[in-house]
Amino acid sequence: MKYKFETDKRDFSDFSSGRVLYNAANTTAFPVRLASEIAQRCFDILEKKGVYSPYKIYDPCCGGGFLLTTIGFLHYDKILELIATDYDDYVLETARKNLSLLSKEGLNKRKKEIEEYIKKFGKESHMEALKSIDYLETLIGAKKIEIRCMKRDITDIRDFPIKDVNIIITDIPYGNIVSWEGRNNNPLENLFENCYKALDKKRSVLVIVADKKSKLKHKSFERVQYFKLGKRQIGFFEPL
Repeated sequence: MKYKFETDKRDFSDFSSGRVLYNAANTTAFPVRLASEIAQRCFDILEKKGVYSPYKIYDPCCGGGFLLTTIGFLHYDKILELIATDYDDYVLETARKNLSLLSKEGLNKRKKEIEEYIKKFGKESHMEALKSIDYLETLIGAKKIEIRCMKRDITDIRDFPIKDVNIIITDIPYGNIVSWEGRNNNPLENLFENCYKALDKKRSVLVIVADKKSKLKHKSFERVQYFKLGKRQIGFFEPL
């Protein structure tokens, strides 16, 4: 896979999970460079169709919210709203805290927490975290991004009030760390169906990141881009 937009190997250590962004047990931190590349490919697909920012972006398997939060910081001015859902109350609490960092109020709260850690422990890593907060604050625009974070099992095909989304980006469960809730026989099929319902049909793109074993296809979508990177496959789809 060749990067089209994040062509330079930038230092993304300011986004390290547990540094400023919060970390939840049994959740994964998505590679920041890849997250930015995927987001910019989505922007490019939409702009070529005459659909311009700001966009509504949704992650239906958000985990601790790391993916959405990093995209929020790196592309703040292109985002109208970020929507995060997951079936796990524990990880949703971390997602809420991470997404709150996309505001000066949230960063100030986090800064006070880290300053308390410095008083108690005096670690160099906490001093570096304060520098990261100063940098992250420079990425926040004047207009606030709308944030919605709520509980939802994306494999449950009952109606849910998420509509007219421009971009869905999700890293679906695989491996030993995370898994589907397990109440459905075909969770990936249901995810596609629910994403179709949530998208603005003429102004949208869906991105699913999965392991190489998953079959990324659905009758309601046309695949417009595809690549593999390491153990991941990434498919870009437009609703039919």
